[in-house]
Amino acid sequence: MNFTVGYQYPDEEDGTRFPEIVRDYIPAVDEVYFAAGNDPGARSPAAIASGLEADEAEKILLEDLNGLKHLGIRLNLLLNANCYGAGCISIALEKQVLERAAFFLERGLLDGVTTASFFIAEVLKKHFPELPLRSSVNMKLGSLDALEYAGELFDGFCLQRDLNYCPDQLRILAARAKEDGKSVCLLANSGCLRNCAAQIFHDNLVAHMGEMDFKACARNTDPVFCRRFFRDKSRRQDYLAYSTLIRPEDLVHYEDITSRIKLATRTHCNPRLVMEAYCSGHFRGNLFDLTEPGHGILFRGCVLDNTRIPADYWLRRSSCSGDCRTCGFCRKIMADSLVSCEEII
Repeated sequence: MNFTVGYQYPDEEDGTRFPEIVRDYIPAVDEVYFAAGNDPGARSPAAIASGLEADEAEKILLEDLNGLKHLGIRLNLLLNANCYGAGCISIALEKQVLERAAFFLERGLLDGVTTASFFIAEVLKKHFPELPLRSSVNMKLGSLDALEYAGELFDGFCLQRDLNYCPDQLRILAARAKEDGKSVCLLANSGCLRNCAAQIFHDNLVAHMGEMDFKACARNTDPVFCRRFFRDKSRRQDYLAYSTLIRPEDLVHYEDITSRIKLATRTHCNPRLVMEAYCSGHFRGNLFDLTEPGHGILFRGCVLDNTRIPADYWLRRSSCSGDCRTCGFCRKIMADSLVSCEEII
C-alpha cells in the first residue's frame, strides 16, 4: 500500500520541516499533496493557517517541495475548493489555474493535480494534457454513473468516503476504473461523518474562509455540524457507527481495491503520528488522535482505545445492514473501547 499525505508548513514549536517527517516513511509514502499560498480549498488557506506572510510562505513551500522532490516524492497540487463564487467559470480563474500549474511545472515540482471543479479539470486537460488529474474526495464519486460522468476529464478518482465500509461497491468502482485505464484511492482517516448532510455546506464555507469577515459572522453560531451533533451526549455512543475512519489494522481488507491510500495531514496536529500508524499497519493509542478533523475534545477525559477494538470489527461492520438504530454492534464496541484517561494511567 502506498500513501499520499498532505503538506504542512513547519511546526511552530520546533521548526520541523515536512520533508524531514516524510523521509522516515519512504517508500510507503510516495506522494505529497499541497495547496499554494492562500488559494481556496477544502481546508483553511494554507498560508493564513500557518500565520506566515505570503512571501515567506511561498519561500518555505518551494524549499520544502524541492526537498521532497529530491527524496523522490511525487507532488500533487490541490485546486480543490468546492466553491469559487461568481468566478467559478471565469477567464480570471482560468488564468490563475494555468499560471499556478505552469509555475510549478517549470520548476519540476508538479506531477499531478487534484480538483473538485469540472471547469478547472477541463482547463488543465486542454492546456496540459499529459498532467494527471485526480478527482477530489469531496466530489462524492460513489457510483458507476459518477465515474462515467467524470471519466472524460479525470485520470484517477478519490472515491466517496461514505463507502469506506461498503467493500462490494468499492470493488465494482475500482474494477470499472481499471477497465478504463484509471486509478482509485481512498481517504482513510477523515473525521467527517458518514453521509453527513452538512458536508456540502461546510465545504463551501471553507472555500470562502480566506475572504470571510469573521467579525461580521452571526454570534453563537457553530457552522461545524458534526461538532454540534455530538454535543448531545446521547449521540456519542454512535461515534464509531457514524465514522468513516479506516483503522490502520484494517487496510489489509482494501488491498484488492486500491494500492493508494490518502491520509489527511494538512491541518493535523501530529502528522508523524498518522504516518507511523498507517505505514506500520498498527496503532496502540487513541483513535480520536488519528482523524482530521478530530473529535477528541468532545470526549475530553476519555480515550477510544484502539487495542480494545476486536479483530473482527471490520468484517462485522462491512457486512452490516446500515440500520444503526436496531443493530447496536458499533455502539457496544464503543462502550467497551471508550475508557477514561484515569483507567489508562
